[in-house]
Amino acid sequence: MSLRAAVIGTGRIGALHAAIYARDPRTELVGVVDADQQRAEQVAAELGTAAYASTEELLDRATPQVVSVAVPEGVRLQHSLLAARAGCHLLLEKPLAPSLQETDELIAGLADAPGTVMVNFILRSDPRFLAVREAVQEGRLGTVRTVSAHRRGTAAGAQALGEWTNLLISTAIHDIDAMAWIVDAPVRRVYAEVIGGASAKWGHEDAVLATFQFANGAIGSLDTSWVLPGTVPAPLDAGFKLIGTGGSAAIEGSNQGLSFVGDAGLQLPDLMHWPTGRDGVGGDLRASVSHFLDCVESGATPVMTLADARRTERVVHAIRESAASGQPVLLD
Repeated sequence: MSLRAAVIGTGRIGALHAAIYARDPRTELVGVVDADQQRAEQVAAELGTAAYASTEELLDRATPQVVSVAVPEGVRLQHSLLAARAGCHLLLEKPLAPSLQETDELIAGLADAPGTVMVNFILRSDPRFLAVREAVQEGRLGTVRTVSAHRRGTAAGAQALGEWTNLLISTAIHDIDAMAWIVDAPVRRVYAEVIGGASAKWGHEDAVLATFQFANGAIGSLDTSWVLPGTVPAPLDAGFKLIGTGGSAAIEGSNQGLSFVGDAGLQLPDLMHWPTGRDGVGGDLRASVSHFLDCVESGATPVMTLADARRTERVVHAIRESAASGQPVLLD
């Protein structure tokens, strides 16, 4: 019997969640909802499901069993709690909330949730990052000494997202989590420098350089920004490097060797995160949703828990604290 699935929030990522549920043989997409009713109706029509006027109506009439919550983080708390109270299994987009206070409120509200709760950090479902973590866990790279990551987007990111989110909590949070997950130790000290730029009018950063000390003695660095021109060939310049006493591992880009040249110049499309083709949405996002459904069916603990997400968000806020004070920030 198929699991009844629904999606709250049909922006770019929410619509992809809905498309995955619509094609997965384990689920039946029973409804979507969005503050933009026209957008919800468009997604519903494309996927052969129903659009509802409110989350309450969706939960009451569609009676979903699994729900993806993909609304902006500023309103994620209220929608997540509504779905949890309805007894649904929850897949929450990251971050949990824009502040640690709201994050803690959400975690407390979900403490007695009857179903599975997972936070969608897709790099934990990326086969490249999984392979590096496995190599570290098996000791093939020796003792980890340094780890670094970069994730650089175009200025369009700030213009599209800056009014309601920021570079660190929407984008760099993936790399912060991936580093701690692969190193297998929490961040204990953070030092950061930032540049405001175009995002300063919202109180956010355009570019960040941060260094980390992990609890096991490893050190790391992060370079992230929303400053590149729209003419760059790849939608995102991303990479990851780990150095250990027994070897190293490196991940570069998301295009996997595919390039196109045409009227728009050189293009390097992303084939890793959420590529769409004849089999629907694929890549890391599909793998992450599939893992969530596996956990719903088996009762297993998801790869990304609420506690994990909270630790990562704490590092994000520590970066901003360090930048504001000009001093390192120590974490408990």
